[in-house]
Amino acid sequence: MPLLMKTTTQIMKTPQLLALLLLLPGCTTVVREGSKTPVNDGKFRMMMPPFLNATDTEHAGQALTQLTGSALLEYGIPLYQTEEILGKTADETVPKQEVGFLKLAQDNKATYLLIGTVHEYRYKSDLSANPAVGITLRLVNVADGRTLWQDSSSKVGHACPSLTSTAQKAVRELVFKLPLKVYP
Repeated sequence: MPLLMKTTTQIMKTPQLLALLLLLPGCTTVVREGSKTPVNDGKFRMMMPPFLNATDTEHAGQALTQLTGSALLEYGIPLYQTEEILGKTADETVPKQEVGFLKLAQDNKATYLLIGTVHEYRYKSDLSANPAVGITLRLVNVADGRTLWQDSSSKVGHACPSLTSTAQKAVRELVFKLPLKVYP
């Protein structure tokens, strides 16, 4: 008899578990998976200028530029940076700023230029005040200016995470998707 009761209890818990699993995805974001077909066949040099900040948070572009640089190095992607490059400011009021970054990458003999835009970097204003981050990365071939890859990620932190840890998750997701072969 106890075996029968145990099975009945398990069966009764299954619909509750399924209902919970069906409700959880309503709180998440679906991100399209981009292609991971490598665009390079040898060693390369990547330059990453400061990201465009399309948010109301003053230092969002700078913060995500630094987090992305750390993630690139973490995944073994060689990054060419100088204080001159990092000192530049991504300013949406400057027309054709990306052309200037492309010229700077050509002058520094970079193979690729990684351009970023921060769309969201804040704590939500609802009762939970969860951190929210949105970012787009675009990989450009410096030789001809073609966009080789582009993808976006947005993350909302849950259970008291920091804005930085939420941003790291969004950045790492995109850096992992970069279609680059890394050689030791």
